[in-house]
Amino acid sequence: MLGNFDFVISDFEKDGLDLAFHSSGIDQCEKGNLYGPRNRRYHLIHFVISGKGKLTIDSETYMVKSGQAFYIPSGCMASYKADSYHPWRYCWIGYRGTQASKFSKLLFSESYIIDIKNITLYEYKIMELLSCTDPRINLDFIYNKNVLSTDCFSDAKTFPEHLMLNGKLKELFSSLLYEQEKNFVVLNNADYADKAKYYIETRYSEAIQISDIASYLNLNSHYMTAIFKKKFNMTPKKYLTNIRIEKAKIYLKDTEHSLQAIANAIGFENSFSFSRLFKSITGMSPASYRMKYSTKK
Repeated sequence: MLGNFDFVISDFEKDGLDLAFHSSGIDQCEKGNLYGPRNRRYHLIHFVISGKGKLTIDSETYMVKSGQAFYIPSGCMASYKADSYHPWRYCWIGYRGTQASKFSKLLFSESYIIDIKNITLYEYKIMELLSCTDPRINLDFIYNKNVLSTDCFSDAKTFPEHLMLNGKLKELFSSLLYEQEKNFVVLNNADYADKAKYYIETRYSEAIQISDIASYLNLNSHYMTAIFKKKFNMTPKKYLTNIRIEKAKIYLKDTEHSLQAIANAIGFENSFSFSRLFKSITGMSPASYRMKYSTKK
């Protein structure tokens, strides 16, 4: 197996980007090889170059064959197993960010599997990602498990490598969206409620007000609130609060950042306002929540 990761910036910082590279790799699996079950905090797409296997997500099993890609959303318990007679050879890309779910849904809709017209193109693109951190890999490189019999992983260690990885990640998504012939004017044709929702999802980390959203849409604040509530059964203020609280929970559980840093990351100027809101919603202070649920114990 060949693989790489980006540790130049933290997951905390990646979650503030629209689309951020986590990892990529390629492998020729042994017969019946099982990976998981596992719950990840990043999204994952596998491109099956040859062979076949099965994907299990939330107790549902799906058969996957060469020429297809399968998707594992962040937060889902999933496992995947190579066929006992024709084990798969695949490459993968892991990613996260504020728009990761949105781009994934554009590709996979309500499914976990899509057909790929030119699967070798994505093998090439994954090899390009690996070449950013592994000097052995060039455009003529062909992965051969008999030559590289052990797992070989390399890490991004510099900002140029970090930028190259993220640039190539977005190129890969661009190719996928074009291939799947998705609707590229979704945001332009979205109704006002969808545009308001998009605005909140991309700017929750800023000190935005409902009046800012209305101004962005050139609408009256009351009218904008009414159409948002009609479509999503909650006010834009409630939706913004929900996103901020859920992000705060992740930061409290998975990082050791100060309350002030977390408050700033979700759009609050001071930790007092953040703590007061957090307790009013969850019934616990941020400090108590971290003490109870922290993964850093």
